Amino acid sequence: MNKYSIKCPIWKTKSIGIAESRLKEDDLIVDIDYKTSDGKKLYPNTYLVNKDFAKKYPRQNVSGVNLIIIPIKDLDEHTVIEKDKKNE
Repeated sequence: MNKYSIKCPIWKTKSIGIAESRLKEDDLIVDIDYKTSDGKKLYPNTYLVNKDFAKKYPRQNVSGVNLIIIPIKDLDEHTVIEKDKKNE
């Protein structure tokens, strides 16, 4: 299983973009590292994204990279693998 950190979400749609190539072989453990002005993570949970979960979401080509666009609310509802208790 590979780990991947998202530096900043897609604000307009409150989503994340994951390159399709990252999900070809393994499931992906995803953290969203964006922090508020007081230093706390805005999205403190750790998420598990697998091919089956990701295949239902739209694709978008950005600078030649095919991204899977997944709403963060869907990650919260279906794939939380660890909750960060320090930021609650």
